[in-house]
Amino acid sequence: MTVKRPGGFGTAPLTDDVLDESIAFLKSANPFSQYTWGWNTGRFIDFRWGVNVLNDSAEPGFFQRHGTVVRRGGDIVALVVAEEGGDDYCILTASEDTHTLDWALQELLERRQGTQVVLCPSDEATWVHEVLGRHGFVKGDVAGLEWGYDLGNVPEPLEPESFVVDSIRGPEDYAGIDRCLEGAFGGTRDRIPVLMSLATNPMYRSELSVVARASNGDIAAYCKGEVDPITGVAAIDPVATRPDYQRRGLGQAVVLRCFAEQRRLGGTMSFISSEPAGSAGSRLYPLLNPKSMTSHSEWSRLS
Repeated sequence: MTVKRPGGFGTAPLTDDVLDESIAFLKSANPFSQYTWGWNTGRFIDFRWGVNVLNDSAEPGFFQRHGTVVRRGGDIVALVVAEEGGDDYCILTASEDTHTLDWALQELLERRQGTQVVLCPSDEATWVHEVLGRHGFVKGDVAGLEWGYDLGNVPEPLEPESFVVDSIRGPEDYAGIDRCLEGAFGGTRDRIPVLMSLATNPMYRSELSVVARASNGDIAAYCKGEVDPITGVAAIDPVATRPDYQRRGLGQAVVLRCFAEQRRLGGTMSFISSEPAGSAGSRLYPLLNPKSMTSHSEWSRLS
């Protein structure tokens, strides 16, 4: 049921029956929401069809609890999303809509009363900072970096010696990708259900899931991309190399191949996020001729 509030706004849970409309809204917000929050349609797809499918299976209703649609006059004007189901919220608008951001933030704080709320806008989005400051948020450390690439001006794909770089063949590659991701990022969870779910999303293109294969058949490196051919906005996440195959240029090789495929499918700009300076990504991504680099800092307050 929609909750009506003064000013013509209303909120409703982000349920499956509004997914198509929500995706259309994010397409209309590209690339603005990317530059402001580091979010584009592909990131929303990952939120809905990625690892959170396991969270929703374990806790039915996960998406409704951690995603909200904000409407005005019947139209979606914002999405409020906690990407990992914690205190990590973002409020996606399609423009510098201070009024909507202010209203949605107040509604979020009332709903989350007594808990911490964290948002990570771009450090260049000063209009967001002003609203957060009025609501008592305090700026903290840099939480991550966002690298932007002009797909017409990136290095050409390369083929490392003794490896083959190509798109995944299908579900038969999922076990190898799972081992690659576990080696790169740790953890012991079974990621195969996540890979299966991602392959069912409306933007999935198998040619944008790229691997580097060793001569013994190992999947040594992997990345997954998306592209919105209407707006030209593309993204790559994750990028992973197994520890026993690192320092051979494989991460660079799979990303460059993905860039080429994104360009072929209508992409004009692609974005990759990384941890702050000093991380593996922050060392790799400057080598690929980025057009931009934006930092995102945490803003938090106890609701």
